[in-house]
This record gives sequence, C-alpha cells and structure tokens, in this order.
Amino acid sequence: MPNATLVAGIAADGFSLPSVVLWPSATLPKELTTLLTPSLDIWLNTNGWMDNTAFKKYALTVLLPAIVDRRKRFLKEFHRCLLLLDSHSSHADPTKWRQFKETEIDVVTFVPHTSQISQPLDRGVFAVLKSELSNNYSSPSSTSSSSKRTAVADVLPQALHTAFTPSVIKKAFVNSGVLSNGSGSVLMKLPQSSQYFIPSHSQYFDLFGKEITK
Repeated sequence: MPNATLVAGIAADGFSLPSVVLWPSATLPKELTTLLTPSLDIWLNTNGWMDNTAFKKYALTVLLPAIVDRRKRFLKEFHRCLLLLDSHSSHADPTKWRQFKETEIDVVTFVPHTSQISQPLDRGVFAVLKSELSNNYSSPSSTSSSSKRTAVADVLPQALHTAFTPSVIKKAFVNSGVLSNGSGSVLMKLPQSSQYFIPSHSQYFDLFGKEITK
C-alpha cells in the first residue's frame, strides 16, 4: 500500500484532538469510509506525507479552535497556552504562527531528531498504536490493494481507541519529561531566546528547538 500519515494532537490532561489521516489519492477508497468518525477524518493529498498545506489546514481548523475552546471552558479566557511541535519543515510558515501568537498561544519546537525522546506522542501514543496494529493486523489472503486497505480499516479503530486513552496520554507526557510526575506544571520555563525570522538570503525558516511565537 502507499504511504499514509496520521496527524494527531494530545493534551497533558489526557485529552486528545480529532486525528487526521493524510491519504495519497484523488478519491477516498470505499474500504476506508468506515473509518470516518467525529474523532478521525481523512484528507486527500498527492503523496500521503505532511506538507505545508496540510499542516496549515490542521493547525488552523483543528489545533487552534480546540485550544481556544478548551481555554474558554476550563481556564481564564486569556490564559496563555503552550503548543509543543516537532521541527518538521511543514511547520515553517510564519503566517499561521502569527495567528497563534495573537491568540496568546506559545509555540515551542523540539530539537531535530529528538522526538523519540522528547515528544509525548512518540513516547506513548504512537508506541502503543504501533504495538496494537502489529499485534492485531492479519495479512489478507489476497494481495490486492483493496484487501489490504480493508484489513487495516478493520483493526485501526480499536488500535486508535487503545492508544488515545487518557492514561496512555498522561503517561506519555511524563515519559517525555514534559510533565513532572505528580506535579501539575508543564514546561514552566520557556527558552530564553527566541528565533522568528526568515533570513534575507534564503527561504529557510529557522524553527529548530525554538519558541517561534514570542
């Protein structure tokens, strides 16, 4: 089967945002339509990889509204929030981060190639998800693409349910060092120096291990 990407968001209190699968096709295969639920959507693109267009859509239509809504319901309306991201090149778009800054949301990126250590999704949720899929996926007798898609669609919902339970999410934040075990503070100290610029000599956007909204 072709490559596909799962886009997910979680919060330190165990909450999970709706997830999105990036599927490389102009049309959605009928075998995958059963996956469409309020907690999982499928977006079509050319190669199934995360790119600037897909991440901007996710950031502005899923991440930002969810953070604003939860802040209004559980915190003071103008309480600052913290968003942690890896340093993938698809995040290098200053226009969307200005909207986060204007909404009092600080965005901090992890140092490249450290997500397996420092990113909560990798330290918990994705590890459980991969384990569940590996243990429960059965290769179909047919080698057709439709049979393989059906086999994945059969096991993915339960795997996602298990991986995104509040206990798994909370433990992931502890394992990554973002949340201290037994305390209620999350990264109380932001980076002292921030970088938010595009050098005039290139289109490269330096966001590695930085606070990019200060």
